[in-house]
Amino acid sequence: MEPNYRRCISCRRVAPKQAFWRIVRVYPSRQVELDRGEGRSAYLCPTQSCLQAAQKKNRLGNALKTAVPPEIYQALWQHLSNHQASINSKPRERIASDSEPDAGQNCTRCHSGFHRGTANPNSAEQQGECQNSK
Repeated sequence: MEPNYRRCISCRRVAPKQAFWRIVRVYPSRQVELDRGEGRSAYLCPTQSCLQAAQKKNRLGNALKTAVPPEIYQALWQHLSNHQASINSKPRERIASDSEPDAGQNCTRCHSGFHRGTANPNSAEQQGECQNSK
């Protein structure tokens, strides 16, 4: 793993640690806190499915090697509802960048849409790597 990347204890997704919630068993008091203190940490995606699985299968307790109080789960559910409300309240704008092809551009060899992994729809054709024309 790259530096500052962490893995979700529920879905096992790897991402920068800022994308996760951090739950900590604080040393030496062994109290469980949300993103406070130093000690044994577990990371969880801010999604309903990950939180549900972590609670149902006691994944937080297993990762932190201690019992997780119900108040922690209540706080996480509250964070989740706040997180989803903030996402839903933001207006979604799509800004076309130079690396995205226009909707009307097609590969000149196979006449399909742009190819995955290429910024220019005709770049695969220019390199002789058009997958759809074979």
